[in-house]
Amino acid sequence: MEQLEDFKNAKLLNAVKAGDSAAFNEIYHQYRKKIYGYAYHFSRNSEEAEELTQDVFVRLWENRSKIDIQKNFEAFLYTLIRNNFLSILRKKAREKAYSNENLKCEPSFNTIEEELNAKETKQIVNKVIESLSPQVKKIYLLSRNDHHTHEEISQLMGISKNTVNNHLKKSLGTLRKYFSTYSPETILSLAIVIFC
Repeated sequence: MEQLEDFKNAKLLNAVKAGDSAAFNEIYHQYRKKIYGYAYHFSRNSEEAEELTQDVFVRLWENRSKIDIQKNFEAFLYTLIRNNFLSILRKKAREKAYSNENLKCEPSFNTIEEELNAKETKQIVNKVIESLSPQVKKIYLLSRNDHHTHEEISQLMGISKNTVNNHLKKSLGTLRKYFSTYSPETILSLAIVIFC
């Protein structure tokens, strides 16, 4: 009985090798469940197993000239599915590596947008500061750019600490007023510039 089955399979495989699509169809129906089982064993995912099964039969048809009737056909199919699965794993690994590399190399859109907002805000702040009176401008720059305390500015400029306070309030008030009138969308960026 087993010899008859082997003879039938050999005949089918010879027909497949010769390009007989009906014989291929018969092989497909005969081995489909077994191949799916192998595929599921590798992938542990029913959708991937289904895809692998289809791929194996596509590869079998494409490589039908390589079928060796003398060798174990199931082993040949098993090798096809294993190689196909490993090929998919390598492809996924390459895609993941490429994706991770791109994430490292390219700043996200949000980071670029934030950078542009910060630059725009600084330009507006500089423009407003330039419009202040020389003394108010000097006090603002000593405080925000050079990070001097109110007392240090008072000593450097020979004016009272109270005057320093008032001039700083005036400069910050001018900035707030300008931003809320002309550029309300960047008011948050202004807060960051003022307080940092």
